[in-house]
Amino acid sequence: MLAAQSGGNPTKGGAHTAFKENLKADLHSRVTKTVRVRAGPSWDERMDKAVKAFGAKSRASEAEMKKNLVEAVERGRSRPTSCPIRSASETPNQFAMLQQRKAEMKEKEAQYREHLDSLRDKMEKREPLFRLSNVSSAFEEQRQRMLERKRQMAQDEHERWEHLKSLEVTAASRPMLIEDPTYKPQKKAGLSQSSPNLQEGGTAAAADGHKTGLNPAVFGGREEYAKDVKIREAVNSRWYQQTDWAKKVAEIRDRADNRQKLHEIQYPNKGDRHALTRNRLMHTLPCTVPGVF
Repeated sequence: MLAAQSGGNPTKGGAHTAFKENLKADLHSRVTKTVRVRAGPSWDERMDKAVKAFGAKSRASEAEMKKNLVEAVERGRSRPTSCPIRSASETPNQFAMLQQRKAEMKEKEAQYREHLDSLRDKMEKREPLFRLSNVSSAFEEQRQRMLERKRQMAQDEHERWEHLKSLEVTAASRPMLIEDPTYKPQKKAGLSQSSPNLQEGGTAAAADGHKTGLNPAVFGGREEYAKDVKIREAVNSRWYQQTDWAKKVAEIRDRADNRQKLHEIQYPNKGDRHALTRNRLMHTLPCTVPGVF
């Protein structure tokens, strides 16, 4: 029996062998299913799925674009054309248009050239800002004013010298205090109390000049001395005007003429000079007052 069993089908076994085979196949399928579930689809499967999804999306987009294109073509064909074909009779004459434009350009060029010529002629014939005659007259006027000013200054200086000479003559004609300390000049009608006592001769001729109508400003009505002529010539000479002394005198005279008046001088505030004395009095006054009981 054993030999028969051993000599028979080798694949057949007992119940235990069959159970093991079935269990092995079941475990294999369950392990494969579990691994497949946990590991997910393979690369090929995922690639096939992505390709199918992208293809479906592309087909849908392509169909939509074709639909939009067909609708656009239909809308364009349904509208009338903006530039229909014109006949030869309706076509404008381009040669005539070109000739008209050339004529207009030539006319405008002529007008522009005429305008430029007028501007150039106006610039060439315009009046200058300053003429040589006007400049010469201005210099001549300035020179005349300078000469007139020099004449006025010389006249003023001459009058001042005459006034000093009259004062000198008047002072020389009056007695000194050492000679007569009780001397008082006599008062005359029409003169102030401080007027000098004019005597006969000298500056008295100036007072008589007002009555006779003579010019009292020229040396007080007397003939000029040789010394006066020399002094005037020396002062008016060119070499004297260029000396340092003449410039210094002119500077002193200008400073005296333009000096600030006494009532215009702003003196600094000296403050309260009696503050110390007042404070001392206030401190010492209570000590000197007798007490009241």
